[in-house]
Amino acid sequence: MIEFIKKIYERRLERELLSGKIPKHIMIVADNDFIENGLKKFLSWCERFGIREVTVCFKGKEKRIESKKEGNITLNLIEGYGGKDEITDAVKELAKLVKSGEIDPNDVKECDVERFLKIKSSPDLIVKAGEEIPEFLIWQSIYSELYFVDIDWRSFRYVDFLRCLREFQRRERRYGR
Repeated sequence: MIEFIKKIYERRLERELLSGKIPKHIMIVADNDFIENGLKKFLSWCERFGIREVTVCFKGKEKRIESKKEGNITLNLIEGYGGKDEITDAVKELAKLVKSGEIDPNDVKECDVERFLKIKSSPDLIVKAGEEIPEFLIWQSIYSELYFVDIDWRSFRYVDFLRCLREFQRRERRYGR
């Protein structure tokens, strides 16, 4: 009986969500357990709602960034590569252009920095288990909506995903204004 009620609640949430704004890009600050056990499910949920890009950031021993297509979704996996590292690397690339005379330092604009970022698009929604502010995609996430779940990734369910989307829809995005 409880499963039946949960399904009815999920269907009601789905119907409500489909009439509202859905994020195009979601970033998850996850752990290895999520990568191994929950990522496939999460991607299928995103695909169901037409979400086009998912970035999964997690701490790891290596520093690597990988982007690939998973069905209709662009999946970015970022391991051990923090936002400060990314901005530092972008500045180094810009410094090379200044040194070679290809760009005048006074002419550097935001778009010049963005050219050298590993992930080009900004997440609309960042979902994080726990209360710590994520240190990934610092530049791109300046106007992102943050949503903290009070469960661990192992316990993250479809209904929790739906609640993330519902909370996103309830917020008034002002983009720093």
